[in-house]
This record gives sequence, structure tokens and C-alpha cells, in this order.
Amino acid sequence: MDTNPEEVQDIVAGWGVHPDEGDHELRIVGVKLLVDGGFEGALLREPYAEPWGKGGTFRGVQTMPTENYHAIVKTLSTLGWRVSTHAVGDAAIDLVLDGYEAAHAEQSIVGRRWTIEHGFLPAEDQVSRIKKLGLFVSAQHHLYVAGPSLATYWGAERASWTTPMRFYLDQGVPTAGGTDSPVTPYAPMNVIYHFVTRDTISGGVFGADQRITREEALRVMTLNNAFLTFEENVKGSIEPGKLADLVVLSDDIMTCADGNIRSVEVEMTMVGGQVVYERK
Repeated sequence: MDTNPEEVQDIVAGWGVHPDEGDHELRIVGVKLLVDGGFEGALLREPYAEPWGKGGTFRGVQTMPTENYHAIVKTLSTLGWRVSTHAVGDAAIDLVLDGYEAAHAEQSIVGRRWTIEHGFLPAEDQVSRIKKLGLFVSAQHHLYVAGPSLATYWGAERASWTTPMRFYLDQGVPTAGGTDSPVTPYAPMNVIYHFVTRDTISGGVFGADQRITREEALRVMTLNNAFLTFEENVKGSIEPGKLADLVVLSDDIMTCADGNIRSVEVEMTMVGGQVVYERK
């Protein structure tokens, strides 16, 4: 991507919207950027597993030149936009942290809840930098869908570390959960099931030590998402004074057997206190 800061300003002006414009149902909260590929293009510190490593030379794909990325991030910050950057590999997360720190040096981003999108393969040495900037991680269940493929590309050890929820939560890194649909199938219960069990569709359990509790998974998928968008005072939990956004489920996901979590269905959905869906 060769877009320069001046072009970014023109592009943003052409949108005709401002940061946080909208309402409780639809609100524009930030701009997403991309610095590396996906499963087969994650930017890594160490080469891919053979033969994908191509003799120890292939470390993934950087999709935006470093200088451009830094300049664009600083421009968006100046314009008042929050930034969320797709970063899968550990080297990509390095790149994002460098860019966010460059923007922070000019104008503080602490408290603005900027985000690392996906954050598949964090390194322990990145945690202090993440926390210093007050960043969030937006995590999904790609491993649930693609476990065997990730093991082929990166090797079993890195595949088992993919989206290490236990690590993020234990390190105090604010983490929200989602599905990343349509990249992965839209089925929120599968996300909770995977976070709780680390099971995958076709490869068995990957990284059992990264399991989190059901309560933690529920919080990640609800209240933490509300924090991500500065809506924790009106969304994310069922409390007096908040919007009545809730679902009625066919079973209790806090007590049912692990394997039954995936088959739990939504019986009814309420948005703002209004019933918008009922299962026949």
C-alpha cells in the first residue's frame, strides 16, 4: 500500500463522517489498517515451518511499507480517529507497536483504546509495550477452524500458541472476542466453545494451557466488547440503566457439558428492550 498521509486526509474527508458518529445500533468508531497476511502470510520473527519456510527464508508478508504505516497512523491520530490494525504474526505486532508508539510520541493514545486486531502470535516482550499504550486485543477463533493448516505453516508449537487467551488475560491485556465473520463462520457459541476447550474442528486440542473459564469467555464476548467501543456504561451486561440488549438461550452455557456449548441456540434476541428475533 503506497497511500501517503495527504491522500489519507483526502480519503477520510471524503467519507463525510466523524469519529464516533452514529447511535447505539450503528456507530463509526475507528479505522482498520493491515500490516501482514493471514494464515499463509502472517509476518513472523522466525521462518515458517518447512517446506513452507522455503529454506529458512520465508517469514510472511508485510502488506504496507513501514514508513507509510507510521505516517498514516500518525495522521489518523491527529484527525481524531482510533486505529485498529490487523496483525497476525509476532513481527507484525512489533510493527504495529512501533507505529502506535510513533503516534503516541506526537499525541498520547493512552485511554483511546486503540486495538491490535487478531494478535495470533504475541511475544512475551511485547506485553509491557501493549499495556503502556493502553491497547486492546480483538481476538477470534481462527484456530478452531484452521488448526491443522496453522500447524503445517508454522509448526505445532506456534500453532498451539495461536490466540493465547490465558496468556492475554493473565498478563492483564484487555481482550475482546468475536467471530471475524465472514473470514470464519458466524457462530458465537463456537468462539466460546473454543476459548473454553481449545478444541478445533478437525485437529483436536491445540494449546490446552491457554483455556479460559466459561465466565471469562462470556465476559470477553460481552462486556469487554462494550469496553472496546467505549460503551461499557450502556452495553455488555444486564444492569439497571443499560440498554436491554440480551439473548435467551436454549441451554445454560455456564453449566452444560462442554460439547453442548456449540449446539446451544438463540431462542430470542432483544435489542434496546425490543424483541427483534424469536426462534420458531
